[in-house]
Amino acid sequence: MFPSQRFTITTYLSPEDVQKKLVAVVEPPPQGIQFQWKRSDKLYRGKIGEHSFKIAKIIYHRNSFLPQIEGRIKAHGRGSQIEIEMKLHIAAIIFMCVWLSTIGQVALLSLFALFQDDFEPAFLIPLGMVIFGIALPWVGFLPQAKASKDFLIELFQGTEEHSL
Repeated sequence: MFPSQRFTITTYLSPEDVQKKLVAVVEPPPQGIQFQWKRSDKLYRGKIGEHSFKIAKIIYHRNSFLPQIEGRIKAHGRGSQIEIEMKLHIAAIIFMCVWLSTIGQVALLSLFALFQDDFEPAFLIPLGMVIFGIALPWVGFLPQAKASKDFLIELFQGTEEHSL
């Protein structure tokens, strides 16, 4: 129901070189409360481990459906494989589940009104809200996920091996 993507990038870069490429474009998460007065020179923010990373693109507008990117770096022949999963933030998933279940119940009651003599077109509004609520995460997620995927493939000078 909620958007996510999995894919693997194969590159000739060693795991250490992959990590160096990530460090060049990822800034660490802020410590404590910080106000951002200037724009970062890095494109992503997150944590980079020895063989894994958790990052998200830095944007200067609101998008609750921004992909959260998790990756695992593995040695592969003379290069590396980077297994990547992009998914929604857990808070966005919880909010959408609560919102959709609430408005879904109202939409269901509105559908029962279709079979009544006193049906009003306004009864279809909750159904429209459910459709909008299902589409909204996809609209916010997919363009950012594609941009991040393309960026990471180019960054690692790799090829996409497979998508799930």
